[in-house]
This record gives sequence, C-alpha cells and structure tokens, in this order.
Amino acid sequence: MKKLLLITGALAFILGGCGGADDTEDPAMDDDGAMEEEAADDGGSVSAEEGMALYEQNCMSCHGGDFEGMSGPALEGYSEDEVLAAIEEGPGSMPADIVTGEDADAVAKYVAEEG
Repeated sequence: MKKLLLITGALAFILGGCGGADDTEDPAMDDDGAMEEEAADDGGSVSAEEGMALYEQNCMSCHGGDFEGMSGPALEGYSEDEVLAAIEEGPGSMPADIVTGEDADAVAKYVAEEG
C-alpha cells in the first residue's frame, strides 16, 4: 500500500510540473473605465532571453534543461514555427496553450535558436 501511495504521489508531482502558472490578468483599463487596446504584434518585439525564462518556468521540467527530452520529447532541431504550433496544439500529453501570445513567441524563438 505504501508503494502505491509513493508511486501515485511521485506521478502527481511529475505531471504537475508540466503545467504552467496561471497567467490570467485583468484587462487594462484607461481612466474612463474602458478597456485599453493592445499594441499590435509586429513579430519583432520578443526576445530569446525572455523565452529562456519562460522555458525554464513552463517547459524545462518535461523537455529538459538542454532540450534533451525527459517526460516530453527532445526539442533539438525544431524550427520556431514547429515549436509555436506544438505550444498552441499541445501534442500528446502536453497541454495546449501552456504559454500564449508574445510569451509563446518568445519560447518558440528561444527553442529554435538554442535547441
């Protein structure tokens, strides 16, 4: 019985590590109480450095510190578009949209450049 509890606990810990933090935020409001419009994404506003921190926080527990793969596949050799598609779709047991928007773009850029 103790073995079953230990295995169940370890499995819950491992699977819990593959989830991201809750990144929901309240929409920005201007002085009149109306929602502010977000700036248009020009595609060049994200950096691989930002992606590194996001990767470490949301992806490294499954894909490894050197993209070698652990419970998730190795990420070496993937293009930015391939990584972004995987983030959006959540292939296999990976949750879809684990990071979104510019955060997803930054992670994809980081993995493509460093992996």
